[in-house]
Amino acid sequence: MNSGSPPAPEERASAAGLLRAVALYIEARGRLLHIEGQEAAGRVSGLTGMFMMSLTAFIIGWMLAAPALVWMIAEAYGWHWTRVALGGAGIHLFLGLLLLAGLKNRLRGMQLFEESFNQFRRDREWLARNKNN
Repeated sequence: MNSGSPPAPEERASAAGLLRAVALYIEARGRLLHIEGQEAAGRVSGLTGMFMMSLTAFIIGWMLAAPALVWMIAEAYGWHWTRVALGGAGIHLFLGLLLLAGLKNRLRGMQLFEESFNQFRRDREWLARNKNN
């Protein structure tokens, strides 16, 4: 093609078809990301709300029960209440560390936007195969 001449009609049609295909591809990927984003937001917000409510109930209940338990154990065994309180604190710290480790494992296994990532991987594989042709 000469640099001064306009493109041939078939070249313009080919370029227009390519642009249309790219636009449709981007639109499809955008829709997929939008759908998966909504699903991920629903999952995460539901878990967050439930977690916050249960944590609040647990903290309030435990704040009411802990002093009574410390007093009952100290009276039953004849120990000073500070030793009982420190023992309870140690148990709680240990349990907290165990729960954090479990949460870390769950978060590592949680997959958001799974289908989008799989689709992008398939697209890369397809492009790599067709690049050589």
